[in-house]
Amino acid sequence: MRPVGRSIIALLLAGVAAQAANAVCTVSTSGVAFGAYNPLPGQTANTNGTIAVTCSGKAGDTAAYTVTITAGLGSFSERKMLAGGDWLTYNLYKDSACTQVWGDGSGGTSIVGDSVVLTSSSLTTNYVVYSRIAGGQRTAKANVYSDSLLVTVTY
Repeated sequence: MRPVGRSIIALLLAGVAAQAANAVCTVSTSGVAFGAYNPLPGQTANTNGTIAVTCSGKAGDTAAYTVTITAGLGSFSERKMLAGGDWLTYNLYKDSACTQVWGDGSGGTSIVGDSVVLTSSSLTTNYVVYSRIAGGQRTAKANVYSDSLLVTVTY
């Protein structure tokens, strides 16, 4: 009799797990702003921003997703902010040591993969985007430099 009881419990647990639905997720960003940068000392400049993934649904709903960032105007090895015909190279990273370039998973870049189970109707998870302007760009002219990137959440 005991083996039958255990089988029934296992079947009931599997049935409960199958009822969980997938949450719907959206993404927003705070952007990355370096502020004033002086290239003459030849030093790097660091700052960070935030990517927020908000998943909504019912308590118990689940979502597994990845977060990717495009290369923008440059490449993953050297992103570029432009101002007219001038540019500054920079990059975005998953880690504070600035060793894991955050990209789309190609060419050695990293992505963020995560999964959540909603405990209420909405859950927001924040991810820090570490950024660095490369040092040694002494020919940079005073100007306002920018780049536009696309952040994608796939779930």
